[in-house]
Amino acid sequence: MSMKESQRSQLKAREAAAAARVAKAAMQKSRATISIAKEADEETRAKLEALQDKLGDLQEAVLLTGAHDDMEEIETALAMLPTELEKLRTRGYAFRSFLENKVQVLAGQWDETHERALREIQKRTRELEGESDEAESALRQAAVGRPALVSRADGAISTLESKVNAARSAIAAMYSTLKENVNQTRGQVEEIRWLLDQIDEASFDLHPAEDPVLACEAQYMETEKEGPKGVLYLTDERLIFERKEKVTTKKVLFIATEKETVQELVLEVPVGQIDESKAQDKRKFLGHKEMLELLFAPEADLSGATIRLHGGARNEDWNALIGRVKSGEIDKERARPKDQAVVEAARSAPTKCTTCGATLPAEIVRGQREITCQYCGTVIRL
Repeated sequence: MSMKESQRSQLKAREAAAAARVAKAAMQKSRATISIAKEADEETRAKLEALQDKLGDLQEAVLLTGAHDDMEEIETALAMLPTELEKLRTRGYAFRSFLENKVQVLAGQWDETHERALREIQKRTRELEGESDEAESALRQAAVGRPALVSRADGAISTLESKVNAARSAIAAMYSTLKENVNQTRGQVEEIRWLLDQIDEASFDLHPAEDPVLACEAQYMETEKEGPKGVLYLTDERLIFERKEKVTTKKVLFIATEKETVQELVLEVPVGQIDESKAQDKRKFLGHKEMLELLFAPEADLSGATIRLHGGARNEDWNALIGRVKSGEIDKERARPKDQAVVEAARSAPTKCTTCGATLPAEIVRGQREITCQYCGTVIRL
């Protein structure tokens, strides 16, 4: 999005906010007050008071402030997203190159929808204000307590309620899909921001030219029910689990009085050494567990691992993403290219052990940064 487009979007956001404030100010003055006749019996009085409260709520709803709020939220999000994305790129996030175009397309769609939605709100508000006046007039006439007039007021207020609900639905339908896509995009941006925040705090360093892809809260399952909690990372080279949790260091009468954060690297494996990844749902009463079952190649330090995903992360998504990183398909989403010097270093890896001269494995898997000679144990850095 260009600077001019961004400024226009921010201007529209301010206009939407101003419209919402005007609507809310009008709402505070719109509630009707009626004087119920003293001679009305207790049942009729209770009925009229209930109708007055209902009408008051509807007179506020007539101004369709919810739609104004929705429009203000969409405008603000679309105005802020380009700047937020630029910050994430500056911090080094290399993937999801589609986001910039996605935001631009959403802004273009909103340009087309915004004016139509605003005109529809104004049109519906005028119509509903007329219906509201009729309902208020019917209620004022019913204040004398006559049953027939009370019944007529009840019908008029119910009709107004139906028309308010219909107006809300019709207007929401004009932008509901776009709003959903804007919120989804905001969620993607927030995922990236959280990932980069975790990387900044991590106990490990990224390799030169290694780019993080995604992270989520997770648990490394040492048994079926227990294991350390922390963060699962996927980069374009490694799958990493870092323990990051508060543990009790002192108790008094079974009550924790002191805690400290334990942060340590538990698992790291080159993505090329992930032989198999399976999404497993373990269903229990009142919910289910999102599990990843991982099997590693023989040359990996571990044969496999079981990870439970937390924080709303879906194991199917992670399983698919691991596959895309392994295959290199993730590179299609790059916003900036991989450092070719690092790529060439892996391609020109030695074929002979520098100590004993044995032939080394010919294949260097994705993410591998060293080779260990199986004969003499020499570690050769790539």
